[in-house]
Amino acid sequence: MGIFLSCCGGGGEVSEYSNVREDPNDPEARRRQMAAAAEARLKAQEGRGLKDPMALRERQRKAEELERKQEAADKLGESGLRWQVN
Repeated sequence: MGIFLSCCGGGGEVSEYSNVREDPNDPEARRRQMAAAAEARLKAQEGRGLKDPMALRERQRKAEELERKQEAADKLGESGLRWQVN
């Protein structure tokens, strides 16, 4: 019987389930729950349909870096293209 009480939070021990339920009418608690749920949904959708999300992030990072270099070259007057006449 001690095993049953220990897994259900009985037996005089402080249970981790004692403060699971918050007041549903508390707007601050509800806001925190909704924000956590929204973050979880965004994180789940971010990688949906991708075999390797890390590779996608790396490609995006490289593309942004290339774009920054291109903009810097344009500001200096260099277009990256060179004409060669023989």
